[in-house]
Amino acid sequence: MTCQRCDGLMVRERYDDLELGSTGSEISGWRCLNCGAIVDPMIVAHHQTTHKTEPDQLWRRRLKELVLIA
Repeated sequence: MTCQRCDGLMVRERYDDLELGSTGSEISGWRCLNCGAIVDPMIVAHHQTTHKTEPDQLWRRRLKELVLIA
């Protein structure tokens, strides 16, 4: 697997699930050896919901506003 941020090598790691307290639960995730980016199921779910709320049309409108101001 390669990192979406830098195309570096991702390795599988286990992390303590702090949301459940000190029950010893672990979640599995990926860490980039190059830039240190971490991706786990919670991060993926967050990215899927936040990136869908920022459509291309909104970016185009912001760009037009900046061009008109300058």
